[in-house]
Amino acid sequence: MNVPMQPSVRLAMGALILAASAVISIVLKSGWPLMVVLAVMLVVRPRWWTVLILGFTFTVFLNSGWPLLGSLFFIATCKPKRWWPIPAGIAFGLVEVLSFYLSDRPVGITRGYTALGSMAEALIYPDHANKVSYWGIYEPVIDWTMALILGTTIGSFLSARYSGDFKLNTVPYLWSFSKGSSTARRWIWAFTAGVMMGFAARIAGGCVSGLLISGVIQLAPAGFIFMMSLWVGGVATTFLFYRSRVIAVRKD
Repeated sequence: MNVPMQPSVRLAMGALILAASAVISIVLKSGWPLMVVLAVMLVVRPRWWTVLILGFTFTVFLNSGWPLLGSLFFIATCKPKRWWPIPAGIAFGLVEVLSFYLSDRPVGITRGYTALGSMAEALIYPDHANKVSYWGIYEPVIDWTMALILGTTIGSFLSARYSGDFKLNTVPYLWSFSKGSSTARRWIWAFTAGVMMGFAARIAGGCVSGLLISGVIQLAPAGFIFMMSLWVGGVATTFLFYRSRVIAVRKD
């Protein structure tokens, strides 16, 4: 029979592991052991104090106050499972402003996948890659968009874990309600739609983040055109694809 571990025992074990990692960091004169342990604790048992300590540790290690401010923002905002569109839009606008302030670049993520494509072709077929003028724009180098892809993935996962909303789900409820519970069918459609969206983003010169939001915030006409086209196309596709059976607006 499995006996559940008492909360006090878990707390003592966590404190012991945390203290041991701190000692190792001091001996090695590196903050990485402590940061790795804190990151694992955040994933396994997400708590506000692990986020705070992790942010403080990164602040000391990187000699920058932004990790601590980011951890405080994460604690204050990432507990709700859903955000209503208005505060979510304001938050995204602030992220865009911070992107310009910190990196002097707008937020944009599909460029990273294009750079990954150029890197893959440069490794597999370098002679052809050198002849494609398109790869002259998106050179096969690791740039800031790679960090954005990685950060978006990790941040989404940590936010879902922290809010208690994370769960493995191969077929979403709305999809199964309208299209059935076949995992293969769902993944085929998801892959096909992803390819179409990526191709369209490169034709348009940007995606939802890189063209719509970054463009609108700079009052670029292309951003507003993209916004209206995306809305019209999204509504039309939803009606055609789901046959008006599962369309709803809900505020939790």
